[in-house]
Amino acid sequence: MRQRLGQLWQTRFALSDPTETLQQRIAGMLRRAVLERAIPLDAPLPSTRELASELGVARATVAIAYERLQIEGAIESRERRGFFVTATFAQKRPEFHESDQLSLLPPPDWARHFRSLDVPYCPVRNPQDWYRYRYPFVYGQIDARLFPLADWRECVERATKQESVETWTVDRGDQDDRDLIEQLRTRVLPRRGVWAAADEILVTVGAQQALYLIGQLLGGQGRRIAVEEPCYPDVRAIFAMTGASLLPQPVDAEGMRLTAIGVDPASAPDVVVVTPSHHCPSGARMSGERQRALLSWATECDGLIVEDDYEPQLGSGHDTCPAMKSIDMNGRVFYVGSLSKTLAPGLRLGYVVAPREAIVALRRLRRLMLRHVASNNERALALFLAQGHFESLQRRLGHAYQVRLKLLREALAKSLPTWHIESPEGAGSSLWVRLPEGLTAEYVVARARDADIVAEPGGGFFGGTPPGEYLRMGISAIPTHLIAEGVAALAEAVSTA
Repeated sequence: MRQRLGQLWQTRFALSDPTETLQQRIAGMLRRAVLERAIPLDAPLPSTRELASELGVARATVAIAYERLQIEGAIESRERRGFFVTATFAQKRPEFHESDQLSLLPPPDWARHFRSLDVPYCPVRNPQDWYRYRYPFVYGQIDARLFPLADWRECVERATKQESVETWTVDRGDQDDRDLIEQLRTRVLPRRGVWAAADEILVTVGAQQALYLIGQLLGGQGRRIAVEEPCYPDVRAIFAMTGASLLPQPVDAEGMRLTAIGVDPASAPDVVVVTPSHHCPSGARMSGERQRALLSWATECDGLIVEDDYEPQLGSGHDTCPAMKSIDMNGRVFYVGSLSKTLAPGLRLGYVVAPREAIVALRRLRRLMLRHVASNNERALALFLAQGHFESLQRRLGHAYQVRLKLLREALAKSLPTWHIESPEGAGSSLWVRLPEGLTAEYVVARARDADIVAEPGGGFFGGTPPGEYLRMGISAIPTHLIAEGVAALAEAVSTA
């Protein structure tokens, strides 16, 4: 360690400005080393004798440099322990990379090294501490009180027992847990009307990675990708970054309108990305007639369809429609599913169902990215599914969400009657709301934050110049008893401007 530190100081000293005095060079070297996190804060700086020996200078020269740093408040002497960085100076560390005032060498030319990521992208950005707000009308988060912690803990503990450990401590290359694949194909997918062989399923780190892998496989220069307008912002960004051309398609009460897609292969899209069971973000359900028409188009034009079944089908299943993949007779649909939104977003577990030729290609791409999903999580999830905990959780969440959506609709009708709910009746975990004329989402969101409320602006779901009059209000994270109270507080916050 001492030899390594000696080389550190010798190298840094050699890079210092030779036009300065020795004392200035040593002080500047130490100052930069702290700001650049080259030395730990809880470790003492080298003594004046040690540093002088390593740099080949007089000890008095180092002592003068240390004295200068003490006067600046950068370091302090602790009795019988040596010199340490002060807490006040350490607080400047986060600001260091925002300024090059102390940099001796030119930074990399990032524009030359990075490929362009300049695509329209405006994701929903909630406060990182959204959970501290009293009324979090956020989407994609969970109410921790509904999470079956005891059941999940039991499955995790079983996954760490000897008979299970041997299945996930080895490197399986690009393979997935066989038991998890079996649970997906026999318990999860049939609830959506989807039947698939084991080699037609790929497990991913959430649906997000599934979409990214598909984008890498099906996108690229010269490719035409039809997307919903509005749509999930990340879908637009994922395909745009591959160099593909995006063809926004309007959405109405029956889902994506197909009139602009056409049947001429020369102008038709290569891929259509849809959320037919529950449009993102409005919740509109694509009619069966349009689903069949879209599949017919894919056959006639040799097109492909990416079905993002992002919203888990919560509830008894009596009022839900099967996935489009269930009526795909010739392998045109890449079906993307998520387990994270039912379990917890932090667990990051999703999957792709597609023809085996496509799964082979996607598996190769995934291997280059991360080989396979964390095997211990796959094993725990396989146990969780096998014991029926996932289905029980779906039923419990389905009931809770239906109650909360009903309360949110009633509260909006009572406290904010001019706000128009565009989401259809049914399952889900959010409402798509259009604000009255003269009111913008930016204004509402700002006023809401001041009133301890988090609501999500809807502009990011649109391409081009986004309209400013939409909000998405989620109910998965806010406690049931606070919904009406939160809407009333929102109404008051907006009206007291």
